[in-house]
Amino acid sequence: MEISLSGKEKAAALLLSIDKKSAATVLKKLNDTDVEKITYQIANFKSIPSDARNEILNEFYEMCLAEGYIAGGGIQYAKDVLTEALGAQRSIQIINKMSKLNYKKPFKFLEQIDASELVNIIKVERNQTIALIISYMESEQASKILSGLEEERQTEIVKRIAKMSKISPEIISQIEEKIKSRLNDVVGAETRRDEEAGINIVADILSSIDRKSEVRIFEEIEKYSPEMAEEIKKKMFVFEDITDIDNKTLQKIVAKLSNKDVALALKSTAESVKRHFLSNMSKRAKEIVQQEMDMLGKVRLSEVLESQQRIVAVILEMEAKEEIIISKKDNDMLVE
Repeated sequence: MEISLSGKEKAAALLLSIDKKSAATVLKKLNDTDVEKITYQIANFKSIPSDARNEILNEFYEMCLAEGYIAGGGIQYAKDVLTEALGAQRSIQIINKMSKLNYKKPFKFLEQIDASELVNIIKVERNQTIALIISYMESEQASKILSGLEEERQTEIVKRIAKMSKISPEIISQIEEKIKSRLNDVVGAETRRDEEAGINIVADILSSIDRKSEVRIFEEIEKYSPEMAEEIKKKMFVFEDITDIDNKTLQKIVAKLSNKDVALALKSTAESVKRHFLSNMSKRAKEIVQQEMDMLGKVRLSEVLESQQRIVAVILEMEAKEEIIISKKDNDMLVE
C-alpha cells in the first residue's frame, strides 16, 4: 500500500535514506526553491519507519527504471517491459506518475525550433541519425522536417524509422548533445562561427562545386592547415555515399577491407548500399560476409557506426594517396 506523503516529503525521505555525499550531489542539481522546500522537510522529519523508507526507495528505483525504458524505446516500450516485470497494474501506476511529472522525452528541445532552420541543422547528419531524431517528434513537425530534406533521402529515412529497434539511452544522449551544440552554433552565427560550424558550411559548399575548383581550394587549405582539410573531407563523404562509387573503384576499396568490418557495417544500412557492396565482392568473400552477418545477431548501433567510419577512413586515405578517384556528380567526368 502506497504511503501518504507529498512529493517534497518523499524527496526529503529519499535523501535521508542515502549517504550524505550522494544527497549533497542531488541537492546541487536542484533549483534554490526546491532545495529550500526539501531542506525544510528534512529538518522537520522526526523519524522514518523502515517500511516507509523501503517503499520510497523502491518507488524511486521503479521510476528510474521507467525513465530509462522511455528514453530507450518510448512510452509503449516502457509499459511493455514494466508490465512483464511488475504486472499490469503497477506498470500503469508508474507510467501515470511519469506523465504527471511531465517527462522530458528525447529531443524535446527541438519542438520550438522552426522546421526550415532545423532541416539546415540536421541535414548534415547520417540518415539513421535523422530517422532517430524525427521518430521522437510530433507527427506534424516530423512531416515538415522530412519534406524539407532531399527527395532521395526521404524514402530511406522513412524505411529506417519503420525498422528502428531499441536505441540505448547513451547513444540518444550523445546525439542530443551533438545537435544542441550545432544549434548553439547557428544561434550565435551572427556574431561568431566556431570551427565545427564553419567546417560543416565549407563541406556543403565544396560538395557542390566543380572538381577542378575543389582540388585547387583543397591544395590551398592543406598548405594552411592539413588538419582542417582532413576534417572537411570527413564531412564531405558519408557511408551511404558508397552507392555513388563506380564498380571498378569499389572493388579496389573492398580489397582493402576486412570481411568483419564489412559485415558489421552492412548490418544496419540501406538495401541499396548493401546490394552495391556485395555485388562488387568475389563469390567467396560475399559468402563469408553474409555468414558473418548471420552470426552477428543483435549488435550495438555504436559498433555499426564505428565500422562504417573505419571504411570511410579507408576510402578517404585511398583517395588522398590517389589510388582511387571518387566521382561525386554525374557531370564530374573522369578522363584517362
